Parts: sequence; structure tokens; C-alpha cells
Amino acid sequence: MRILIVDDDTGSRDSVARFLKAMKHQVTQCDNAKDAIALIRTGRFTLVFSDIKMPEMSGIDLLREAMQLPAAIQLKVVLFTGHGTMETAIEALRLGAYDYLLKPVKAEELVTVINKILVHNAENTQSHSPRKPENGKDRPDNRILLGDGTQVRMLSVKMQQVVAEALKYHTDRSVPVLIQGETGTGKELIARLIHDGGNKTARPFIDINCAAIQPGLFESELFGYKAGSFSGGMSKDQKGKFDAAQGGTIFLDEVAEIPIELQAKLLRVVQEKEYYRVGGAEKIAMDARIICATNVNLPTAVKAGKFRADLYYRLQVGQIMLPPLRERKEDIVILATGFLSEFSQQRKKSFKKINSEAKQALIRYNWPGNVRELKNIIEWIVLMHDDIELEAHHFNGTSFPTETEDTSTGLLSKCVIKGGSIIESHVNHLVEDSLKKFAGNKAAAARYLGISRRSLYRLLEKTNTQS
Repeated sequence: MRILIVDDDTGSRDSVARFLKAMKHQVTQCDNAKDAIALIRTGRFTLVFSDIKMPEMSGIDLLREAMQLPAAIQLKVVLFTGHGTMETAIEALRLGAYDYLLKPVKAEELVTVINKILVHNAENTQSHSPRKPENGKDRPDNRILLGDGTQVRMLSVKMQQVVAEALKYHTDRSVPVLIQGETGTGKELIARLIHDGGNKTARPFIDINCAAIQPGLFESELFGYKAGSFSGGMSKDQKGKFDAAQGGTIFLDEVAEIPIELQAKLLRVVQEKEYYRVGGAEKIAMDARIICATNVNLPTAVKAGKFRADLYYRLQVGQIMLPPLRERKEDIVILATGFLSEFSQQRKKSFKKINSEAKQALIRYNWPGNVRELKNIIEWIVLMHDDIELEAHHFNGTSFPTETEDTSTGLLSKCVIKGGSIIESHVNHLVEDSLKKFAGNKAAAARYLGISRRSLYRLLEKTNTQS
């Protein structure tokens, strides 16, 4: 989206611009309303963010004039101010403002407004188009590009909020950030987004899997050591991971695995911004952003005495909770389609889309391994098969069940799978009728009954045993 930002406050304008650029929008900045009107006349912009209180010409005046231009047909104007009143808001909306925000503008508010506009524009485009393109090009670009070229898709509202928080933390390297979430939710991707803000950077990003370091080597691995401080060490001083991260970011993954006796030393680094090498007496200033991640419930670990309370409270100054994939089902098919396209291109396969039955199977599944599990399954399918359409039978051979007992909602789900109390003869009657209805097709009968094929086979085996 082409966006014009109008604000005489350079700091406020730059902050909004950085965020919108990270979201991959085309952004133009202007420090006064008069020049902004000249830019709007070109018809290049879809959205204008304008401050209200500006010298010579206010944002209200800009709005009034902009709405009279031919370009207003496709233009949305959002006003923001640090001195809002009800009268001003009513006047802005009466003149045709799309929305009205108070300063300081929150990142999540920007995301919400832009998404509303994208949806509105997409609906208008669809209503005026004879048919919808099959390649999905009419969808708004919901991806953000990390500095290393990795794409993060901003799909559900929950994930858009996560990305907005990450970009806000990017602006202040002094704030430690704790990322919590289940395995496979993408904690490292969010850590990298906090590090680079969506732009390529030469600053170092040092990632450490705390669970993979032996407890006896942990301190020297992080802080380095002086020559001769322990047997088996090098004959000269050795730098640690914190040295390598100077000027950039150190990412401590699985931070809950740090031995409790060493957690006090990490706390000192977080608080004092300095550390000692093992065996050394010289303080070393630490200039690195600290990001930690864990799939452990840290409050529970604190209560159990496995994690220091003071370290937990210090790390959670900046905190991001990554929702599991089962709580954002609207993401599943879009993510799967993205992975399918990515791996098909890599392996020169023909997959283009996912059929409706496979989509429903993807949505029904609980995804205990989250995005990582989804990505691995799609990669395996592309490796083992080549087709135009991904179908349900392609899941055979993976750990993914095409029909799951946990999420069944059909005729027998409550009484059979969840242990209800209907008589066995009635169950058998339902099963027999279902098989007749679908000419012996067990998969179709199981779907009709709302149970998995495995459950249907168990019922049939039980019926045969009794007869």
C-alpha cells in the first residue's frame, strides 16, 4: 500500500514510517499539509496518516481539501493528534476521515486500521471484478521480511499483534525481551524480527541453545575465560558469546535450562550491563540486546524453585506470548499453502493448491508441534509426491491424522469417543445404516458419524466379535 505520512513532529513521523516500512508498505513522509496536498493530487496514495495540529495548515484543513480532489475516490485519511477532543473527532469523521487516533500512536492500532482498509479495498475489488483470480494475487501482502531474507507471514490478528510488539521492542536495545510459547511456534523468528526490525543489518545475532550446553561449560561459553583458569583450557584468553554479540543481540533459547546456580550471573549481566570472564578480575561492559525464549511455564518453574524469581521479573520487562497454532486456525491453511509453494519451487514440483477435503483435515487437527510440525509435514509431502493439488491421501505416511478423535463433532463423537451412555445395539444400528448409506465406504461413513476411521474399525471389530 502507498502511504503518505504528514506530521511536523519528526520523531513521531519517523517512528510511524519505520513501522509501516517494516510491514513492506511504500511510505512517503511530509512535514506540512500544503506540500502534502500537492502530493495527494498525484493520485499515488491509498492512505494518508496526518497529524491534526500543524503550523499554517491543520490536518482538519488538509482533510477538507483532500476530500474535494479527484484522488479522494480511492483515498483514506486517518488523523491523529496528541490533543484530542470529542468535537475534533466528530468534525474529522464528518469531513470524511476514515479513522481518528490519539498520540502516541500504538503499533497495534496502525495494524488494525490498515487491515480494515485492506479488507475494505479487497471487498470492493471483488464486487467489481467478473471473477476472482485463482493465484491469490488479489490478497493483501501480509508478510514481513526479516533482515536475513526469511519471510514471516502476519495472518491472524493475534500474530499481527505479536509482530507489532516485536517491532516496538526493536527500537530500544536496552530492554530485555522474554518470548514464551510452545515448541514450534516460531520464537527464533520473532527474536530475529526484534533484532533487525525487518531490515538488513550488520549487527551480530548470536543464538545459543541453553539446553545443549553442558552445565560445567556454561559460564565459560557465555562469558569466556582467562588463560589458565581451568585445566584443558586454551593457552590464551578466550572470548565468550557475549563478546561476539557486542553491538547486536544475544538470543538465549531454552533459557529455563540454565543451571540455577548460574542464573544469578545472568541476572547481574541483565541488571548491571557488565560481566567477568571465568578466572578474570576485569569488568567487561556489555553492549548487547538480550532476548530469551522458553517453552516452559516460568511462573511454575519459579514456584518449584527451578528458576530465580528475580531473574524472571527482570527478563519479562519486555514480554511476548506466542499463541499456539490451534488458537489461530485462520492461519493454518494460509501457512500450509505458503509452505507448499515454497517447497514446490525448491524441489521443482507441480503443487499449486490444497483441495477442500485436505483443508478441512488441516483445520481439524490440533497441531501439538505447531508451525514447525505443519512445515515439516508439508515438506515431506512435497518430497514424496508430485501433483497439482494436495489431497487428503497425501497425508498417508506422516504423523498427521486426516481425521482426529479429539475434534470430532458428529453423531457418535460424544457417546463413543467421549464415553457417553447409549446402548450398544443403537451404536451398531447407526454404524450399519451409515455403511449402507455410503455403499460400504468406511471413510465416508466415519466422517458422517463424526469419528475417525480407527474408531469405526474398532466398532466393527467389536460387532463381529459379538456376532
